[in-house]
Formats: sequence, C-alpha cells, structure tokens
Amino acid sequence: MQTLTAKAKVVNLCDRDALLLGLLGFAATKLWNGANHHRRSVWNETGKIPGFAEQCRELKANRWYKLLPSQSSQEILGEQDDSYRSWFSHRKNGNKNAHPPGFRKKDSLSTVTFKQNAFEMLPGNRVKLKLPKTYARQEILLEYQLPPDVTLGKVQQVKLVYEPKTGDWYLHITHKVMIKYSEIGNIMSLDLGIVNIIAGLITDGFSFIVPGGELLALDRYFQKEKAKCTKSTSRKCVRLNAKWGRQRSHYLHVLTKWLVNLAIAHDVSTILVGELKGIRAGKDWGDVGNQKLHAWPFSKIISLLTYKAALAGIRVIKVSEKSTSTTCPVCSRRTKKARVYRGLFVHCGLALNADLVGAYNILQRYLREAGLTLPDRPGVVGALARPAVNLFVWRKTTPEGREQGTFKQAA
Repeated sequence: MQTLTAKAKVVNLCDRDALLLGLLGFAATKLWNGANHHRRSVWNETGKIPGFAEQCRELKANRWYKLLPSQSSQEILGEQDDSYRSWFSHRKNGNKNAHPPGFRKKDSLSTVTFKQNAFEMLPGNRVKLKLPKTYARQEILLEYQLPPDVTLGKVQQVKLVYEPKTGDWYLHITHKVMIKYSEIGNIMSLDLGIVNIIAGLITDGFSFIVPGGELLALDRYFQKEKAKCTKSTSRKCVRLNAKWGRQRSHYLHVLTKWLVNLAIAHDVSTILVGELKGIRAGKDWGDVGNQKLHAWPFSKIISLLTYKAALAGIRVIKVSEKSTSTTCPVCSRRTKKARVYRGLFVHCGLALNADLVGAYNILQRYLREAGLTLPDRPGVVGALARPAVNLFVWRKTTPEGREQGTFKQAA
C-alpha cells in the first residue's frame, strides 16, 4: 500500500457553504492562537510548557475548540505541540536563531483536518463533512474536482485548505492505493551528488547524468537576493522564500518524474540509490562547500522518487555507497588517486566518469549482496565513459520570473 495526497478543488460552492467553511478556518486560527497563549502563560508562571494531553484537558471547554470536530481540534493542538518540540530540539542543539511557534494572523483561515468518522466520501466526487452539535447544521456537502490523472484509493483523512491568493477552497485527500511491483526487468543504479545531481546506469547499457548547476544557480540567486533584505521577516524576504521554495519543489518533482519515465521506457523494475546515512559525517569542504552539502536535497529526492516509482510498480532500494566512488569498476581495487579531477576517474588504462563509477559500483554491491549475477552485456563498463547529458530548461531565464520548466536530453 502506498499513501498519497490528492489536491482537489472545491467547486460549485454556494455563499452559505462558503461562509460556513470560512467560520471553520477562522475557528482553527483562533484555537491555535488561544492554545499558544495558554502555553506561554503557563510557561511564564511555572517555567514549564504544557504538553499535548494537558492542553486537550484545559481547552476542551474553549468556545473555539467546540466549533470544530473534536479530532480536528486535537489535530491543531498536536501540530502546535510538534512545533514546540521541534523548536526545543533546535534550542537544545545550540541554535540561538530558533524561536518558539508564533501567533497566526487574526484574519487568516487555517487548515481544518477531518478524520475517521468526521467525513464520508460519496459517489460523484462529493464529500460529506460532519460538524459538531454547536452548529444548526450537522453536516456540509461539498463537490470537488480531482486532477485528471488521479484515482482515489481508500481515503484516510481530508484536510480543508484555503488559498488566499485565489480565494478558493481545496481538499487535501490522504488515501492509500494498492501497489503491485514488477519482479522482472532491468535495474537502474543512481549516484546522487552536487556537481551532477544524478548519475545513472541501467543494466541494458544506457548511462546518463543530470548536472546540478541549475539547482545551484537557483539557490545562489535567492540567497543573494535575501541578503539584500534588512530583516528575515520583511515582506520581501518572505516573498523570496516562498518563490524559492516553489521553484525548488518544481525542479525536484520534474527531476524525479523524469527519472521514473526513463525507467519505464527502459523496462526497469528496480531502482538503486546510494544510502545517505552518515554522508555528511567527517567531511569538511570549507564554509561554502559545507553549506551546499547540508542544504542539498538528497533525502527529498529519494522520498519523491520512492513514491513516484511505486505508482509505476518500480521498487526503490537503498544501497550503501561506501567507497563506491573510489573503487575501479575493472579491477575492483580501491584507489583514491584514480579521481584525478572532479568527474574524471582514470585507472586500468581507462578514463571514466567518476559519478558513473559510483553508480556502477552501487549496482555491483547490490548484485553481490542479493546473490544475483548480471548477464554479460557488452558496453556496460564502456557506458561509463560517454553518458547522455540531460539539462533542465526553464520557460523563462530570469529567476525572478521563472515559470515551469522541463528536462531535455542533449544531442
């Protein structure tokens, strides 16, 4: 089973229902702010921050708590408790810039979560949201529109989300779908990096790389623009952070979708990725290099790739990448001196792409540990020398005005 979240737009919403949805979102904001005020008051009086269970007991009679389904109110208190725990963890680790969760704007409409018996999915893309007894109406019926390529599985929860820019309401529907993995097919091995964000090798002899320069340029641009802001909380800085996050997220989604489509085209049943555990430990690349390493979205790439590949029936398996980039694919000897210049690996009279050497050795390690043998395929090692280069191209070139982009393979 694979857990997914589908974003569905609420359509044909009458004024009466829109007013009721606005009241739910407003009550959620007031409950968050009231719970935050309660936490800070107790903290100032006793020196201790009340936990989730204590807040549920104390705020159970709160008017805003009663205006939401009980599980929805508990979800808001739980979200705030997680935020406080995260802040305290940063504080414990010596991060002086970390601040406790703040208050939400009074006119904002917060997300409301409906769990278990608080909703009912109906035929014809409709959902029934159940309301507490404090309302004259005990339920509200909403019609929604799903993206064309989405089919809902077993629904677990529904989140009611308001987007102030468009003034529309959306349903974030969390559901589970059955996954059937393919057992027979080629294997794709991936080595993640910074200069080349992806270096991949498929057992049919096809090799490719995806340069990471576009993502580096994106991060560098927004970091420079943010440095011009006087305050990190200024309107301009907040806007830059939001745009940066959207463009970064779009790039990673397009990258992982492109990888899955490539895997489907080459009849791949298994994708191997380097295990990230301890990747940052004991490494010092200088201030700039360390910043790039710690900010690079290795985990995000693997997470997105895993769920997108699962929907296509492709397994994603993590393999230890220890010493894979310094081991010769021909003689299997480990030699650090073979990496003579960044992406160049020279050994046994061959000049190979160093990142693809890592992908090749990840593949060999997996085959050995799984007790499998790879049929003789001519050109597998030879493919390490001349991979296909795939570039990401934005529709507009200026970072401030970029729109969606896509990958294209170089000639």
